[in-house]
Amino acid sequence: MTGSATACSGRSPAAVPRTSRRRAVRVFAVNHDPENLYKGVPLQEGIINRRLTQKMMEQNKEFAAEISRTKDDIRKATLIRREARVPPSDHNELIEFMLNTEADDMEFEVARCRPKFTPAFFKQLDSLVGAERFSPKPDQERLAELETLRTYLEEAVEAVDKAVAATATAAERLKKLLGSKDKKQCILDMAAANEIDVALVDLLAQNIEAAKKAEQTAAAEFMEKVKVAVSKYVVTAV
Repeated sequence: MTGSATACSGRSPAAVPRTSRRRAVRVFAVNHDPENLYKGVPLQEGIINRRLTQKMMEQNKEFAAEISRTKDDIRKATLIRREARVPPSDHNELIEFMLNTEADDMEFEVARCRPKFTPAFFKQLDSLVGAERFSPKPDQERLAELETLRTYLEEAVEAVDKAVAATATAAERLKKLLGSKDKKQCILDMAAANEIDVALVDLLAQNIEAAKKAEQTAAAEFMEKVKVAVSKYVVTAV
């Protein structure tokens, strides 16, 4: 039979691929997993992928911890730097103070110095801009800095005033909401009156954080539920 089959096919035994003459590999105990490498992972991923995944997870934890420590260090350094600077009361000195403020601290300084940015301050800033612009030999770099500061402060002060006003009204609305007997109905009424906005949600978040720091767990959990319910009605600009 063997000879006739070979003769019919026209192929000699040497022409048969080597792979077909190998012995089949037999696998036993596929469930044997002493190192618990296959737990929770599809078998086809293999041991190498499992070990790589475990290694990456360990590295990610270390990386996340390092990032957290770095953020804490940056936050501390930022607080120290800001506390070391004292805003002057004199208009000219305050202008120079703002010109020498780092970009990352500008919003903070505008909020802190807002009471000092009076009409008299802006009048003095305009005076410096005009004096530099019409100087016989104007310093173009200085002029550009003063003009940029003037534009920035005007817009930033307006934004701060709006934020303060929004926070004030948000506090009143939050007080009304938390003091209502039927909070679900109150939320619906506030939503219909367009009284639910980002400022209200942000204020709730601040109160939640304050409650957590004070270890008032029950109050924090309650306000968290209110925040979730309120957030459904916040309309964000596209």
